[in-house]
Amino acid sequence: MRRLTLVFLLSSGLVACNRSTEIRGIYVGQAGEGTFFPCEEPNTAVLVPDASLAARYQGQVGAAGAQGVYVRLRGIHTRSGSIYSGRRYFVVQEILELRPRASGECPQVAHPLSSMLRS
Repeated sequence: MRRLTLVFLLSSGLVACNRSTEIRGIYVGQAGEGTFFPCEEPNTAVLVPDASLAARYQGQVGAAGAQGVYVRLRGIHTRSGSIYSGRRYFVVQEILELRPRASGECPQVAHPLSSMLRS
């Protein structure tokens, strides 16, 4: 929880410097956090620390667990740590769409996403 607070505070400071953008891809919630896999960058995992998105995701998938759902989000890209490395984060400003993944949607993002998620 402390890490999420730190990320939120750092991200909030960067909001004034960065422009919001719209992204689309596959989102998987896990233990109150979320991981986003962009359709355009299928080998990239972006952390999405957003309680509202996590709650909507949980309402969508229920007890089924770590399933990928299609999302469109508006927000700010940011990183923690060094500007040359560090974890990628996305600060959500607006949830534009959250729904089950359709057949053929984001085909480069693998369907068994569990191998990409943290244990």
